[in-house]
Amino acid sequence: MKKLIFTLILSIGLLASNSYAGIKPDTEVQKAFDLRMNGKVDDAKALLESILAKDSTNAVAHYEMARLKHYLLVGGGEVKIDDILTSINKAVKYDPQNVTYAYYKAIASFLNAFMAMEMGGDEVKSRIAETCVQFENVLSLKPDYFEARLYLVEIYGLLPKEMGGDSAKAATYAEKLALMDKYFGAKAKAVLAPESTDRVKFWDDLLVTNGKNPEFMIEAGKACLFKGDPANAEKHFDMAIKADPSKNILVLDLARYHIMQVMQNKDLAKTELPLAKTYLEKYLKTLPEPVIPLKSYTLGLLSMSERFLGNQAESDKLLEQAKSLDKYFSRASGVPTLLLFDPPIQISHHYFSFFSPF
Repeated sequence: MKKLIFTLILSIGLLASNSYAGIKPDTEVQKAFDLRMNGKVDDAKALLESILAKDSTNAVAHYEMARLKHYLLVGGGEVKIDDILTSINKAVKYDPQNVTYAYYKAIASFLNAFMAMEMGGDEVKSRIAETCVQFENVLSLKPDYFEARLYLVEIYGLLPKEMGGDSAKAATYAEKLALMDKYFGAKAKAVLAPESTDRVKFWDDLLVTNGKNPEFMIEAGKACLFKGDPANAEKHFDMAIKADPSKNILVLDLARYHIMQVMQNKDLAKTELPLAKTYLEKYLKTLPEPVIPLKSYTLGLLSMSERFLGNQAESDKLLEQAKSLDKYFSRASGVPTLLLFDPPIQISHHYFSFFSPF
């Protein structure tokens, strides 16, 4: 259980719907999103508040407000999970057929369950049940939303029974997913595989027939990280990025691997943190250029690394750079979920595991 909670903490340190077809996007909400993406979070919040003051039924504005609050939550803002739920519930209320809002509500519902796990409350099982209901609602709107189906495999398959786990349900969802999509079917199979499974071999075997698929390369690389083999992880990640440059965020996982070694053993700081710094600096130079929320987050990790290495002046300098870009940059150890960075009327297919730091 301690291992489960640890990986959950790391990962938490964690979209257009069919209903928008043919409808012109709300340009003011898009402007608020652009402000947030440029580090002007307070201005974005003020604009959204003015939009909702004029029209309290504006679903896309409520959705964007929910994501802004989520961003503030991991960035040290005075926000609670209930604030996020209030906004996304209103988005769903005013546009119940919108799969984008339904999907985000399911994500927010799990965050709510996680808070109960962290506090050791009695509400964990009921909140997990509510999370599953929300993901099932997503599938009722869009049956081929593979990411939502995979979340149900993870939740039912990885949580203990007393928290709402159900191995039979997990297997049913996994079997359905295997029939619908090769990659997500393989992901589901890996989730439910015994702990003794050699996951590097599992994904390497699949690469024999799916060698050009960057998603399979990524999974093989992540399996290498879990096996303590960052060199081969980097080789797989490099191939994935070469095939799809938008996957450059994988460089952050290499950096975080070395940071995590220090989190578990501070005596490794002098050897591991210089390696982490190399990858953090590399990511900042990659193309496509990192968006400001991720650039400031990376500078924050660099600042932390310098501080642990005893370089306080350099740490302070990097921290000021991060704050100058975005004072609400994420302070969490996990990379901020990319679900927060897609335009408000775009269906997102970014997937992050609730149960894994990578």
